[in-house]
Amino acid sequence: MAKQILVGIEEQNLNEVAHYLVIYFPYNEEMCSYTDDWLGELYENKYPLVSKGMWSGIIDLKVHKLLDWKPEYGTLYLQAKVCDSGTYFLLDKDKKVICKITDYVPNGLIPEADDCGDYIRLRIKHDGMIENWMEKPDFSDFVKDADAVKKIDTSIEEEPILDTKVEFTYSHLMAKLLRLPKYLQLEIGKALIANASEGFEEEDDEDSL
Repeated sequence: MAKQILVGIEEQNLNEVAHYLVIYFPYNEEMCSYTDDWLGELYENKYPLVSKGMWSGIIDLKVHKLLDWKPEYGTLYLQAKVCDSGTYFLLDKDKKVICKITDYVPNGLIPEADDCGDYIRLRIKHDGMIENWMEKPDFSDFVKDADAVKKIDTSIEEEPILDTKVEFTYSHLMAKLLRLPKYLQLEIGKALIANASEGFEEEDDEDSL
């Protein structure tokens, strides 16, 4: 687990300063699932916000809304057991990164499972609103024992279920993603992640020849 916080931010109220939460974690079908909020049926055919084995999403903390969500995804319940993995960023109102946590789920902010840590459980409505988001979130996970730095390391390095290491530049993603209309945000995000993994696919093709 590693934590970073911008110098000076630890002295402020993150509940006021933090406006967005960006989440990345490996989506393992044995540990993660989407279910229909009404029928409880496993959502198997495709997994919203998952690309190359990685789940990624941007949450507006002020209105409790998942900005990447499309109405056609419907109302779904996401449950994920995230063991010693994942990358979590806090952004201010200007989309500047102010905090980072890796390999640890900040369950003081992200809804968990009956006081069991390392879980992410989101009840997502068709419009992206998260029904079970906490009204009084606790940001202490981002502050306690964090290294105060002048600039947050915005690189992301995760091990998805495809057994290939994915590395891409977070700042590039955010610069493009959050300036576009919401209905385009998901498609752009998927394209950037796919480009980051392109080299691995080429290597696999060469090995198969």
